[in-house]
Amino acid sequence: MEGFIQELPFDVPLEKALNEGMAYLFTEIPRVTNWMEIIFTPARQFYNHQVFIISEGKDSFIGFIVSQRATFLPDFISEIIQIYGGINVTDDTIILSFIQRWIYDFITLFITLCSVRLTISMWLIINPYTFPWFLLVTATEWFTESLSGLFPAFFGIEITATALLTLLASAGDFIKNLVFTMPYLPSEAVAETIGSHEIYRFGGIPRLWYEFGIPDQLREEWYKQRPDIIENLLKYYGNVGVDFVPSRILEEFYKSQINPANLTSSVIDFVSSNSISYDLTNHNFF
Repeated sequence: MEGFIQELPFDVPLEKALNEGMAYLFTEIPRVTNWMEIIFTPARQFYNHQVFIISEGKDSFIGFIVSQRATFLPDFISEIIQIYGGINVTDDTIILSFIQRWIYDFITLFITLCSVRLTISMWLIINPYTFPWFLLVTATEWFTESLSGLFPAFFGIEITATALLTLLASAGDFIKNLVFTMPYLPSEAVAETIGSHEIYRFGGIPRLWYEFGIPDQLREEWYKQRPDIIENLLKYYGNVGVDFVPSRILEEFYKSQINPANLTSSVIDFVSSNSISYDLTNHNFF
């Protein structure tokens, strides 16, 4: 697992595991102590919200827990990413987290540049259109002046740029707290309280798997590398009408013209010979 993805331990009570795992939420925010830090605000440490993978029970290795401080994408965006982007499970979101970090760092840098631009505009002795200041003006003026006059002046001071920076900072906070919920849609979160922790729990068969099926590439990966995941899913969800075994296995039997009435037992024999053992008797493959 990568840094922000943690597997909950088997032998530790859930509340105790969350006490340790969510300690990052209580990191002290740097305080502004002098006038220079008003202009150059101390950097806040970036962290991805921890995603705690459930490692036992019916939702093993697909269900997870996150803090309620997390923010989520709208359902339709998450659905597009999963269906058309091929990002289907939590482990696949590593690349998205890199993009998230890059966008957050860009917003933070841009806010700093805009703040410096607004500060030097109050110093009449500085001509912002001379070198090197004009570089700063060129980089930020399109934003700070784009909606000039949108808000009324306050005691003769134009506040539109400040309001825009506030909105941009809010967008930065949203991105900083963003958690990607694959394979679930964000609306599938269930709010719970465990001890002192307010969390969202994701569990059960994801809605998109009911509607579109589990991507065959993911089923192949489970079959070759993590047959225990297939075993656990079939144990608890074998009768929900979702295929957990790769299509090629089912197709092999179909092309062999096996009597459909005996298909399930044939699948059992086949997967058992490939080091997978579980009860398929109640699973309908077709």
